Amino acid sequence: MRIAIIADSHFSERSRFDECVRIHEWIAQDMQRRDVDLVLHSGDLFDAKSTPTERKAVADWLQRVAAAAPVVIVRGNHDALGDLPLMGRLKARHPITVEEAAGVHYVAGAAVACLAWPRKAELMARVDAGADSSTAASEALRAVLLSFRQQLEQHDGPRVLLTHAMVDGSTTSSGQPLVGCDMSVGVDDLALAGADLVALGHIHQHQRFESSDGASLVYPGSPRRTAFGELERKGYLVAEFSDGDPFRDFDWRFIETPATPMLLLEAVWDAEHGILFGLHRLTDVAGAEVRLRYVVPGEHREAARARAEEYRATALARGAVVKLEEVVETSVRARAPEVAEAKTLTDKLRAYWKAKGEDLGEREPSLLGKASQIEEEVAA
Repeated sequence: MRIAIIADSHFSERSRFDECVRIHEWIAQDMQRRDVDLVLHSGDLFDAKSTPTERKAVADWLQRVAAAAPVVIVRGNHDALGDLPLMGRLKARHPITVEEAAGVHYVAGAAVACLAWPRKAELMARVDAGADSSTAASEALRAVLLSFRQQLEQHDGPRVLLTHAMVDGSTTSSGQPLVGCDMSVGVDDLALAGADLVALGHIHQHQRFESSDGASLVYPGSPRRTAFGELERKGYLVAEFSDGDPFRDFDWRFIETPATPMLLLEAVWDAEHGILFGLHRLTDVAGAEVRLRYVVPGEHREAARARAEEYRATALARGAVVKLEEVVETSVRARAPEVAEAKTLTDKLRAYWKAKGEDLGEREPSLLGKASQIEEEVAA
């Protein structure tokens, strides 16, 4: 039995929507080629409260996937309440099952225990009002997982825990924002469910864990890049379960998607040499989206911009798309010691002009005369 696992799609009109649609179409075709029996989505199908355009794109993709295999979706922290159940009403060859809270679903010969993004407030509602708030949410979560175990133990097929959660010790992609993380979950806590495989969502970098009793936990990571700095491979998983008992005898593989690279290049203007110091070479930018962020003092903006435009033209010729981001450095000059030590206003002005390297020429005597006059009037 082959089970495909995908997470963190983040369909959003505001975030590289065409890329998102393209990658998910590729995944749908790839799943069909691999003849998967079940598709699991571990949350964050949307990036926020969905728009009509986003819902249309997701619906089209799910109907394409469900034409080949049943689909089970669990709610992530970005998915707005009420958005996902709409997807469960779609007409397709195979069922599309949505879980916004907690429950066990039996699909295609597998038992899938679904746990939506755990929120302390929702978990606290399950315990007595007088319970210790510092531990009650965690205890309530463990109780849910143990209830899953009782149901999964009675199933003689593959047993999967599908959840969107922040696992202790997980590693995030560089630049990935973590939204709404009000509680994390331990590896051994998730193993309480007794699942053969724990399919996770929330972290965009593919990684796996193993509990103390040998259970496998895995983040497939996001299928595409959602932020500059996500340099790791992107994709989804296919787990293949063998017949027999125990069903922990399975193999899984990471399927890399043709996600567009997103490179963040950072540079600092070097006025002495007239270059953007720290700029990467251009050998690895073909087909990438590049953001060139450079820091420059206000007085050198024109020269730095010219160099940045030269880089963009060269990168464009090599197949990259480049966005320039100028960061103007505010010049905050500390007073030179000579200015601080000067006693009179005229002496302070002389020290100030010297520190700035300014030569006022014939204007200096006139300005110093006015400063002396102001000083005398104030003293009087």
